[in-house]
Amino acid sequence: MADNTVKIDALDTTEPFDVCIIGSGPTGTIIGKTLVENGIRTVILEAGSSMFNWLTDSQIKQYADFESTGNTNYPEKHTKASLLGGTANFWTGRCERLHPSDMEPHAYTPPENPWPITYDDLDPYYEKAERIMRVRGNSQRSKYSPPRKTPLPLPQTKDISFLTELLDSIGVEVDDSPTAIPQKSIRFFKVQKEILPGFAASPNLTLVTGAIVRRLVSNADKNIVGAEVQSFEGEKKVVRARIYVLAAGGIGAPRLLLMSKSEHHPEGIGNTYDRVGRGFNEHPAVNFYAQIPHQRKTIYPLSKIARTHQFYSTYREEGLGSIMPVFRQSWILPHHNMPLKISKIPHNMLAIAQRLLHATLYMGVVIEMKISDSNRVTLSTKKKDPFGDPLARVHMDYADEDIALLERSRELVRDLYAKVGAGNIYEDQITFSRHLQGTCRMGTDPKTSVVDPDLRAHESPNLYISGSEAFVTGGAMQPTLTIAALASRLSEHLVTRFKEGSVPPAG
Repeated sequence: MADNTVKIDALDTTEPFDVCIIGSGPTGTIIGKTLVENGIRTVILEAGSSMFNWLTDSQIKQYADFESTGNTNYPEKHTKASLLGGTANFWTGRCERLHPSDMEPHAYTPPENPWPITYDDLDPYYEKAERIMRVRGNSQRSKYSPPRKTPLPLPQTKDISFLTELLDSIGVEVDDSPTAIPQKSIRFFKVQKEILPGFAASPNLTLVTGAIVRRLVSNADKNIVGAEVQSFEGEKKVVRARIYVLAAGGIGAPRLLLMSKSEHHPEGIGNTYDRVGRGFNEHPAVNFYAQIPHQRKTIYPLSKIARTHQFYSTYREEGLGSIMPVFRQSWILPHHNMPLKISKIPHNMLAIAQRLLHATLYMGVVIEMKISDSNRVTLSTKKKDPFGDPLARVHMDYADEDIALLERSRELVRDLYAKVGAGNIYEDQITFSRHLQGTCRMGTDPKTSVVDPDLRAHESPNLYISGSEAFVTGGAMQPTLTIAALASRLSEHLVTRFKEGSVPPAG
């Protein structure tokens, strides 16, 4: 991919682009693909570049940093990244749909800001996203799973029969984890390797790495007329386009909007009613390990993972959120969201050795968080990026409902362990999932949301914001498939606008 990227000096052009996309993760890449293939001149601006650069360059790490406050002790490290393909470089490929009930009113839905779209609205775009990302899984889903009209694109190949039989014996139905399958990457699906090469050489695409967008510039009509871009070497450009798509994630997007204060947007773009950045939510999870007797199927050393949707809405009847229990059996159980602590190495090595005598069964439960306006992204007064601009400040507290749901999840896990006869139960720390959601919510009312049902900013007619930041509620599912579905829906909308001639010239 490196041969198809250019540096910031490629932005020396007097002719504006049709569309400027800020961010090269799944959202930016999927939208870019559709636009470019339909002859729409598109520029994708990415702050980072290669994985090597991300691991070795202190400036890009400083740029991706943020300040964290609140009683959740939300981790600042390993939460977000700036490189080609975005934070999804560290995504394990899981592709679950939200449930229909997530988009219907429930206890955590803000009454003044319900979802403006339904599951049926998104269903065809879920199917499209599953094809784009080559999702593999058993198409015979349990009756508790989100409904689907077509089989998954690729058939299941993972054998989870041990977990299926074990949990079926106590009345729990499980499903495999639908997963994006790479063709050009090792193990994990990376959009810059799997999707981007298919259109990177098109004359309709300009892909610029090392391009830090510091501000969006607006005019008196509140249209965006430019994106101020700078490299770490100090080179500055202004990118002009007819349409701008902000695909910078649940922390990066609100930060850029708040950074873009001007006489036309004195509180930041889209923030007349103080909605930008509010409602930040994540997916905390409880994590347990226990021992069960070895059987023939537990001798196989590689990991087997299953999930159950059976309890997804169980606690909504109590005014709480949804949950997603996960089961895993393996000799080695790395947890990609668990921070590596040297002090735990002896414990982990002993646990691996003990698996010669007993099989280890992991159970974890991911929970939905209650939406709160006080959980929000603002601008930090303590941390700055390499240009001296304020980084984001993420404040997140647990609501009473979150604490109650975590406890109900612990009770569920211990009950399931008791039913399968597990012993030596050990609870590890709570983890977060790097799912940065809800900070630029969609809705129909500019006073309670940031973007409309088409993801267009209420206040700026030529600005769109797409990604999990537009989610109204978070559910308990991994967001990437819904992110991709919304991106597919938005790209179709933009293509239609260009074909109809309803996109005005650049300002």
